[in-house]
Amino acid sequence: MGTVLMAGVAATGMWAAGDKPANDGPMQGLERTSERGAVRMIRDFDRNKDGRVTRAEMNNVLGYRFASATHRSPTMSLEQFMAERTAEYRKSNEAMFHRLDWNGDGKLSLAEYGAAQRVRLVQLDRDGAGFVSCSVRDQVMGGYGRGVSGFCRDNDTNMDGRVTRAELDAAIAKRFAQGAGGAQTMGLEAFVKGEEERYATANVRLFRRLDTDEDGLLGIKEFAAQDEALFDRIDKNHDGVLTPAELQPRTVRTKNRAADQS
Repeated sequence: MGTVLMAGVAATGMWAAGDKPANDGPMQGLERTSERGAVRMIRDFDRNKDGRVTRAEMNNVLGYRFASATHRSPTMSLEQFMAERTAEYRKSNEAMFHRLDWNGDGKLSLAEYGAAQRVRLVQLDRDGAGFVSCSVRDQVMGGYGRGVSGFCRDNDTNMDGRVTRAELDAAIAKRFAQGAGGAQTMGLEAFVKGEEERYATANVRLFRRLDTDEDGLLGIKEFAAQDEALFDRIDKNHDGVLTPAELQPRTVRTKNRAADQS
């Protein structure tokens, strides 16, 4: 991480039994967590738009974000971290709203609001059992991607260790009603606010996990640790550059390998 990073611091549709969401184009991959890391790397750090992300690019961006949030202080408080996360993900939450808004009327119906979350359940319910198991063992054995714990935390409302379709629909309807204030549709600002509130507790947990010395503050290395780890995981040849091939979603890489072998 070193010098570059430090320089940056200085500088209403509910399911009927057996139904599945329509295979609609804009919905594909919307909540496919196995692809989130690479997509986020490109979005956040490929500032020269060449399709690659170098460690220097990432470190400069992280350094700038840290310095901006802390007003060039060497440490970041929880309040500053929460504000930085809110600002950083505002654009992605807005983009999510527009992808969900299928008919482009500037507001979400309950069916539009819940579509991606239902797609997520179908992806995780690989054996067609009608529910997603929340046990760690089942997640490992099933080869689930990252993010299942958050899905279960949001939707396993009766705490029985699994999320059924009916349970998910009820959780979606409750979140929608809260966000829409009892109205039939939800606007952009209400959606963004709801997403921010939905992940506020997760962001507090993330702050505490990053705060390895438990002093209630993050230094620049602690702040950058999660992105550094993600970079290292994607950088298969460890050359300090995430290439287009490495940044491709896993499904695309699999197809490309199959094509090369044919």
